[in-house]
Amino acid sequence: MDIVQSRSRSAVERSALVLLALPIAAFSLFVGYNKAFAPIEVLTEHLAWTIHLPVFLGKAIGGLELVAASVLLASLVVRALRRAGSYAAAWIALNHGMAALVHIGAREWSTLTQSAVVIPLCLILAWLCWRRASVA
Repeated sequence: MDIVQSRSRSAVERSALVLLALPIAAFSLFVGYNKAFAPIEVLTEHLAWTIHLPVFLGKAIGGLELVAASVLLASLVVRALRRAGSYAAAWIALNHGMAALVHIGAREWSTLTQSAVVIPLCLILAWLCWRRASVA
């Protein structure tokens, strides 16, 4: 592969990384904040999967989601956090996988579409972050 093709491929990967990371991080910040700080009634109204857990654990998961989303965003601009961005994206995917399992157990079928979309996008994002960290 020549230099022009390599730079072009790199630009496409960086663009895809940003286009995936921004909405996923924004969504994770929103739902993480709610899981960490919203009253249980609000979480119940919106079918947050953490309502099926002890309150302290649900709030901790919300806090971890806030941390993961923050690390993901920071990894876009801080070179030293590029590898951590891939772990953050993988954790968000795992979080949505756990959510899907809990929702299935609670027969909350309407929530599964969200997980079906977010999980593969997060795995692609984790791979893109990993590639970017490996190159630099």
